Amino acid sequence: MPLVRHEESPVLLTGGRNVHLSGSSWYRRLRRPWGMLLSLNDGGRIRVGEAFYDIPAGTLLVYKPDVLCEFIACKDWEYIWFHYPLRNHMVGQLEYEEILPGVGAVNLKSRVLEVVTAELSEACELENIHRPGWEALALLLVESVLQRFVYYQKYHSRLHRRRIEKAVAMLTADKCGKIGAVAAACGISEPLLYALFRQEMGCSPREYREQFLLRKGKSLLINSTKGIDEIAEECGMCDRYYFSNRFKKLFGISPAAFRKNVDSGGDSGKGSGQNI
Repeated sequence: MPLVRHEESPVLLTGGRNVHLSGSSWYRRLRRPWGMLLSLNDGGRIRVGEAFYDIPAGTLLVYKPDVLCEFIACKDWEYIWFHYPLRNHMVGQLEYEEILPGVGAVNLKSRVLEVVTAELSEACELENIHRPGWEALALLLVESVLQRFVYYQKYHSRLHRRRIEKAVAMLTADKCGKIGAVAAACGISEPLLYALFRQEMGCSPREYREQFLLRKGKSLLINSTKGIDEIAEECGMCDRYYFSNRFKKLFGISPAAFRKNVDSGGDSGKGSGQNI
C-alpha cells in the first residue's frame, strides 16, 4: 500500500474573544501563522522560555511564527486574539523591537484603543457569522490593526529611549528611590522598565545602579584616603563585606587589594569591568 503524505493545511485566519479564569495557563496552539493578542484587562502574562512579561490592559502583542508562547491568567483575563497569514504587502513592514524573543508590544490609549478593539471585535463577528468572503474582510481589519501596531512601535521606540534616559539620570543621582518609584517617574510600569532596560542597556535597573555605585567606590579608592567602611556607606552598601563582595564580582579584585595595588603604583584597573 503506497505511503500517503498529508500536506499541512494552508494557514487560515482564525481568532476570537476569550475570558480565562485566574490560575489557568496554556500554550499557543497554532505556531505556523503570525499571532496577535489585545489584552482588555490587567490579568495576563506571556512567557517565552524563561523570560516573561506582565501584560497591562490595552496592550497589543504581535508574535512571530514558531515562537512557543505560554499565556498565564494571573486573574480573570479577557482578551481578543487572532492568528493570521502575512500577505506579501505586509512582509517588509513588520519589523519591531522585541520585549521577548519574537514578541513585540505597544500599549494603546483612549481613542486608539477603542478603534482597535472595535476593529478586532468586528473581525470576530465576521468569523462567527462565517458568510462567504468573510476572511478577506476580517483580514483587512487585522491588517489595519497591524498598521497601527507598526506606527506605535516606531513612536514608542523614541518615547522609550527618552524614558530610559530619564531613568539613567535618576539611577545615577546621589539619592535614588526604589526602582518602582523610578518607573513611575518615567510613566511606565516596573516590569516594563526592567524589560526596556535589559533590551537597551543589557542589564536590569538594579544592576545598573549597583554598577554605578561600585564605580563611584572605585574612584574613591583611587582618589581619597577614606576607609573601606566609609566608602561602602557612601556608596549605599549595608557594610564593607557586602561592598567587598560586589566589588570583587564586578572588577575581579577586592577593594583592599585594589587600593594596595594603586598605592604601590600598580595598574589601577581603570579600564576593567563593564562600561556603563
